[in-house]
Amino acid sequence: MSRLHVGLGVACGFLAGVIVAVLLAGGSTTLTETETVARTVTVQAPPAAVTNGGTVIVKTQVPPVVGERLDTAKNRLRRAGFDVDVDGGGTFGVIKESNWEVVSQDPGPGVSLEQGSSVRIRIERR
Repeated sequence: MSRLHVGLGVACGFLAGVIVAVLLAGGSTTLTETETVARTVTVQAPPAAVTNGGTVIVKTQVPPVVGERLDTAKNRLRRAGFDVDVDGGGTFGVIKESNWEVVSQDPGPGVSLEQGSSVRIRIERR
């Protein structure tokens, strides 16, 4: 997220706070010079980025997925920016993902990987 986006977000948040304060103060549409409105804004830091000769490499922590249904685990890993490799599935393969549970993952949760890296999960029937 660029500094421009953060700045615009802070400005919009401040303006929204002023409007709410004005409306709660009795419906007055103008503020006098002595009135002050304060607002706390929390900004989430973007993922850690590493540069490598002009290329930006974004690293993200692998989420914990052991014990989750296969469909849920795959969605979480993909949203985090990882490819998913699945081991298991029995003789006939996976027909309905919600019937399978993740029993192990490699790498483990909390490990920082480049987005686009593969996470291998092993599944068993629920």
